[in-house]
Amino acid sequence: MIRRARRDGRLLTPGGSPPTNPWTEPDGREDTDVSPATTRYLELCSKFEDARERYRDYRSDCVFFASQFARQLTEYLGGPRDMVTFEAVGGARAGDGPVKPEEAIHLDEDTYYHLGLRLRLTFDQVTERDGKKIVEKPADDIPLHIRFKKLEKLYVVNLFGHEDFELAEPSSSALQPVFDELYTSVGRHYDDGLRLFLDKRGQNLHLPFTAARQAHIAGGA
Repeated sequence: MIRRARRDGRLLTPGGSPPTNPWTEPDGREDTDVSPATTRYLELCSKFEDARERYRDYRSDCVFFASQFARQLTEYLGGPRDMVTFEAVGGARAGDGPVKPEEAIHLDEDTYYHLGLRLRLTFDQVTERDGKKIVEKPADDIPLHIRFKKLEKLYVVNLFGHEDFELAEPSSSALQPVFDELYTSVGRHYDDGLRLFLDKRGQNLHLPFTAARQAHIAGGA
C-alpha cells in the first residue's frame, strides 16, 4: 500500500483519510485505561516492588533470629565466645565456614530457612614426653542443622526434622527448651554413639553416629 503525505506531514491512506490510531476508542476518544499513570503494567511493577520489600523485611527478621540463636546458645552452654560459628548449608557457598549469619541461612522448598551452625568443643589433655608435661587441646566440631521460619508474630523452630518449638522472640528464656533438646542430643551422641553404631543403630540418634565420626572423635585413630 502506498501512502501520500499531507501538508501537515501525516500520511494518508489511498482513500485519503489518515490512518486510525490504535490507542483511541471507536468514537475517537483516547483510551484512558492505558494512561502512563494507570497502566496495568505499572501496577504489576508496583506489586513486584512491594513483594521485594516484604521479602527483604522477612529475611532481615530471620537473619536477626539466626544471630540471636547463636549468641544465646553460647551463653546457655557457658562456653567461649567463638565456640559457635555459622556455616552455609545451601546456595553457592554450601559447606563453607565460618561465614556471616546472612550467608548461613538458606530458604528451601520446605518453607523453612535452613541454618548451619558448627559447635566446637575442646578440653585440656596432659601428656608426658621426654619427662615434660605437654598440654594439648583436642577439638571436635559438631555440625548443627536448624530449620526455622517466621509466621505472623511467631518463630517456628524445627529440630531434627520432627521437633517443633514456637516462640514469640529469640530470647534466652524462649529458646531454653530448644537448647535443652540440643544439649541432650549432643550428650547422647557422645555417650551412646559408639554403642549404637556397633549395634547398627547409630543413625537412630538425632545426631547420627558414623565410623567417620568415631575416627574424628578419636583424633584420627
